[in-house]
Amino acid sequence: MDRCYKIIVSLLVFMSVFVNFNEILAMDNDIDEQSIPAVKTNSKEQKKAVINLTNEEILLLSKLVTSEARGESYEGQVAVAAVVINRVKDPRFPNSIEDVIYQKNAFSVVKNGTINMSPTDEAYKAAQAALYGEDPTGKAVYFWNPEISTCKWILKLDPHMRIGNHVFAK
Repeated sequence: MDRCYKIIVSLLVFMSVFVNFNEILAMDNDIDEQSIPAVKTNSKEQKKAVINLTNEEILLLSKLVTSEARGESYEGQVAVAAVVINRVKDPRFPNSIEDVIYQKNAFSVVKNGTINMSPTDEAYKAAQAALYGEDPTGKAVYFWNPEISTCKWILKLDPHMRIGNHVFAK
């Protein structure tokens, strides 16, 4: 089941990133190409990924979002994904999604195994949004839930905002 899900997610990513939706529709002989409204975009409107990720890395990021941000708003899920991406870009952290997520003691969901949950559609969309530059955290590299966090060193951080149950810090 997990492998099937990965294949489906990979195909959806491929289709959304590499294949124009109108081209897919135009492949059906029964569809009149004139009836398909043209999508007008210019190069300024097209977003570029802030880092390059493989389909497997996007899947892993969406699993982290699913497990870390269960019950959070879409904005809160984007914020969690953005923190991971910000860490990849920050020289103080490892430089890959996998290494950031699996860094020792970085995320409790890795230790307790909930990262292995199947990602939700919303978490996948949130991971994609963060990948394409959405960052409601203002470049934060830390987040935690102050109601359940047990790490003492977090008290040394200077939180600058809160989204849902999570506090974010640079």
